[in-house]
Order: sequence, then C-alpha cells, then structure tokens
Amino acid sequence: MLRDYLPNLTDDVASTEIVTGATIYRDRWSIPHIYAENAHDAFFAQGYATAQDRLWQMDFDRLRCLGRAAEYLGPSAITEDSLMRRRDFETVSLADYDLCSTEAKVALDAYAEGVNAFINSNDALPYEYELLRAEPEPWEPWHCIVVYKVRNSAEGGFQSKLWRSELAAKIGPEKAAKLSPGYQQGMYLTVPPGVVYNGPAENAVDELRATVNATAPLREIDGGSNGWAVSGDLTASGIPMVGGDSHRGLEVPNVYYQIHMRTDEFDVLGHSVPGMPMVMHFAHNRHVAWGMTHGGVDTQDLFVEQLRRTNDGVEYLFKGEWLVAETSRQQLRVRGDATQTIEAIKTHHGPIISGSADDGWGIALADPGSNEATPWVDATLDAMKCKNADEFEQALSRWTDRVNNYPYADIHGDFGYALKGRIPIRSAVNGWGPVEGWTGKNEWQGYIPDDELPRSRNPEIGWAVTCNQRVVGEGYPYFLSGSFGSDYRARRIISQIEEAKTNGHLLRVEDMAAFHGDVGTVPGTKLLERLSSLSTYELPSQVSKAALDILLEWDGKLNADSVGAVVYSALNDEISLGLMERNYGIDPDEFAANPDLNAIDHLRRQLKPAFINAINQGGGQEFLAPHESVDTFLATCLTNAANHLQSTYGELGAVTWSDVHITKQVHP
Repeated sequence: MLRDYLPNLTDDVASTEIVTGATIYRDRWSIPHIYAENAHDAFFAQGYATAQDRLWQMDFDRLRCLGRAAEYLGPSAITEDSLMRRRDFETVSLADYDLCSTEAKVALDAYAEGVNAFINSNDALPYEYELLRAEPEPWEPWHCIVVYKVRNSAEGGFQSKLWRSELAAKIGPEKAAKLSPGYQQGMYLTVPPGVVYNGPAENAVDELRATVNATAPLREIDGGSNGWAVSGDLTASGIPMVGGDSHRGLEVPNVYYQIHMRTDEFDVLGHSVPGMPMVMHFAHNRHVAWGMTHGGVDTQDLFVEQLRRTNDGVEYLFKGEWLVAETSRQQLRVRGDATQTIEAIKTHHGPIISGSADDGWGIALADPGSNEATPWVDATLDAMKCKNADEFEQALSRWTDRVNNYPYADIHGDFGYALKGRIPIRSAVNGWGPVEGWTGKNEWQGYIPDDELPRSRNPEIGWAVTCNQRVVGEGYPYFLSGSFGSDYRARRIISQIEEAKTNGHLLRVEDMAAFHGDVGTVPGTKLLERLSSLSTYELPSQVSKAALDILLEWDGKLNADSVGAVVYSALNDEISLGLMERNYGIDPDEFAANPDLNAIDHLRRQLKPAFINAINQGGGQEFLAPHESVDTFLATCLTNAANHLQSTYGELGAVTWSDVHITKQVHP
C-alpha cells in the first residue's frame, strides 16, 4: 500500500545535532509551523519537515542540476545532463557557500542536518526509491544552493535568444525584428506607477542581421506572476497591504513549500524552495510583507566563440589572441545504458553550451547566477529579519538571480516597489541573440548599481502594481530587456484599485483576495470588441455562427460554468496557430505533435498582444498572409475552433470551462 510510504508526522525525534529542541506543529492543511529557541534548531526542523513532504522532489532537483538525472531516468535525460554538466553548477554552488556569512552557513548546515536526520531515521522513504531500487545520497549544505539554482539560475532567457536567431535565419532579420516589437505604446509601466509607455516600438534589424551572420557557421552543428502594494490611505485599516501570486508552471508537488518559523531571532511565514532553508518569496514577518514577480530582465548573454584544439587543450580567440580555455572530461552515468563522456569547455564569458572545439565554434553562456559566487543567500536571510521597508530593500541589495520585482509594505506605513538582482551593463545588441565573442565589442561593463535600479517608495497615486509588464520607460539609461510581457494583468488589477478609489471604498483583505480570484480576461475582452464586426460577415457554417453568437453574449470572464470561455479558449488556440503559421513558418500539425515552447513564449509576450492591439485600431493585416483580411483570418479561426469543439464535445454549449480546463499530471 502506498500509505506505508508516508512519513510519520506525530512521533518525537531525537538527534544529537539539536541544541535545545524544536516543535513542528502541522495545521489542518499540513503546513508546518516550527517553534524553536534558536535559528539552528529552526532550520534543522525546516529541513526535517521538508524532507518528510518533499524528499523525492528535492533529490530529483539536485540530480537535475548536477547533470545526473540520467542515473534515474536513463538515456532520455542525457541531453539535459550534458548541458547541466557543461554549465557546472556544482562549482558555483560550492563557491556561493564559501562566500556565505557564518550565520548563513549555520542555516544551510542545520537544514542539511535535518534532511539527513529524516533520511537516516525513517524507513518510509518516498515510493519512487522503491521503484528505482535506489537510496537518496546524504544531503550536503551546498546542495541547498544547487536546488535553488535549478529552479532559477538554470532557467532564463538564453533559449529565446537562440530561437530568435533561428527565426531570423529562417524568415529574414527584417521580418523577425517586426515580430519583436518590444512594448506597445499605451501599456502600463511598473515605474513610475500609473504611467504608460510612450516610446517607440523597439526594432533591431541591424542587430538581428548581425546575429544571423554571427551564427551562420553554427548551422552546420546542432545548434509570470502578479504583485501589488497599496497605500494605507486606500485601506480600511490605514495600514498598507501587499498581494501577490506565483505563475510558475503547474506541478505536483508545487515548486514552493509553505512554512512558518518562529524563534527568538525571527518570526516569518511564507514560501520556501524545497531543499533550501529560509523563507524566500510571498512572505511576511511581524514588520514587513513582500510579494515577488519575475522581473523579465535579460541577464543571460550568448557569445559565439572561435575555438581550436591544440596539443595542450582548447583555445579560444579574443581580441586577436588565442587564450587557454578551461576544460574537463565529465562522465555521465546512464541508467540501463553505457556511461557517456562529454567535454566541458569554459571561456571567460562562461561555459560552452553548444558546439565544440572540433567544430571550431561554440556558444558560451554568460550568466550572473552561475559564472561566479555572489552573497545572495545572506540577502535571503537578512530579508527574513528585516524590521522596516528600508531594511528590506537593503537586504535585497545583495540579491542575484533571478532578477525580481518586489512589491512590499511595512507596519510603519511605508509601501512600494523595487527591482532587485544582478543585471549586467552592456549594449542592447546582446539582447537579441548570440553576439561575437572574439572581438571584445560586446563585453559586460560591470553591473547596474543597486541604487540605480528602478524603485518607487510611497508613490502619490497610492499603489504599485507589477505583473511582468515593462518596468521603466525608454529614458532609463541601462538595457533591461526587449521581451517584457503585456500589461493585461496589471491593467486589470489597476482598474479594480482605481474603481475602489473612485467609489470611496477602502480596501480590506477580502478585496485583495477577490483580486486574486478575479477571472476576467483583458485580451479576451479586447478580442470581443473586434469580433463584433463578424456579425455581418458571411460565416461558412451554422456551427461557426453559433460559436460567434455564444462569444457575443459572453461576459469576458473565465468562470467555471461559462460556455463562452470554452469557445474563446478554442478560438484563442486557433488564432495562435494561425499567427505562428503565417509569421514563424510553423506547420500547425507539426506544432501539435511537437510544441515549440520558445515560439509560444514569444507569441504570448510579443506577437499576439501586438496583433490584438493592431486589429482594435483598424490594422493587423501586416501579421497575415498577403491579400488576407483580418475578418477572413478571424472567420477562419472561428470556424476551425467551432469544428474542433463540435467534433470533440458534440453540440456547442454542451460543456463548460470546468469540463475542459483540467490538468493531466505526468510523473517524470
């Protein structure tokens, strides 16, 4: 029985590592509340409790980041393992640990002791180990850093840069640049709150053309969240409030682990990362509360390197000189298959993630979160203990990666927003794709000073809203990104806050919860405005006419019992496929069999918002096939959507949003 593999949550546990003891109380949701006299014992208990609930997840993340997933998953994980070995998170994680303060090392050490205490004292380990005939290895303090990095530093924007380069090579740099307009006029910025973007739609034809040229030799080889803070002037309590929710991918178990810890040194409740001590995001202590959204900032650059093999190793060209690259041989153990050997190469830009010395070319990844040690662990610990907004911002001045937006508020009446993280100073050219690494023209010039990062304290408008939209306007002196998300969610939250202000309604916790539970869709509402013109268009079938009638009566909300939401979702999918086919050259049938995640991301952030904005202003034909009108395109998409719904579910209106909007979890 699987019940036999569940941990014992009630018995006392004896350990020689505990100083004075700790109590783990689990509430009705089984969220652990830890009470201890000192920080060491609290973090020991955090490690123990997290291992009780998430040991397999922690262990799997550890192996993934260390390039050892194939030891569990077999040959299917070799490609990912090869990349992770080349990125070498082990070295930087050990360096991060060495850079930690004594206090931060106590937290990491104690957490590891707690994890190992569970592993060693309990036979009821997760069932996955039984299936694999495996046992978890001891947890070392630096493993905590590893599991954080696999969820954060290991991700980033470099994949989209490779994709844009491929797209430019496929359809030409001019067209690719037009499909990456950056940010549309009239969309809200994060800073200053309430201001919209009035700069030009960004264009980088020359940069993309250079990218195509830089990567030409490589073609021969394989080559969001919501957050807001409102002033106490707008709340019933007179104290500012913070709201925030994560938009990470759906996982079971979740990417976060809720926990509460109280000691003589701190009292904090929020979200931790399984395998990592402390509380990191969506948290509050007795003095300060904070949310977090992804900053959308581009911090990872790709450098095309010229490589050559010599009798002594591998060299790379830089400013006319051949420099010695770091090299190592990595052995990948593969479950059920032979051990694989890969060569890892590193230049001063970073590890070579694609290409080889034998090819003569490679792409190096420069990344603030993995290229060198930084004191981000101490930033987390200090944030947990902060007593006011100033201390909170100061704590995160040492934060590294990911670069995040932080809405915050304290009990003293201060509230605001701050962008925090390590952002390299360099040209916007680096943001479009791989750049020449051998010329020295695209080098980083240090990092943006913390006191020059965007922030807003107690804005007069009374709120700060950050939902992955563009952070600042065109006048900001440093390059942040060319690929922010739209302002749809920010616009919706802002409208609700402003509506409350207009009506003289002071916000309460219940209102903030309602913002979280809001099911209105801004792009859906915008699309409905344009679809009304199809009422006079000659649609080809009764089912397509029925679909249009349903949409025109829809209230634009994705309620569980909504029929209109089902039709809108199907239409939205067809519009996406149609835009990708016409603009990216992607065949819909091939896409259905093998979805291109980079294309989906670009479509969501750039292409579709630009298209919806254009069609509501009388344009949009530039995104379509020659001589194809917007009405014809929308009618085709609507017909395809209606036919799909009819063939899948029968009569339109027979199913609601709750019937079709479901998840299907697959174990790795």
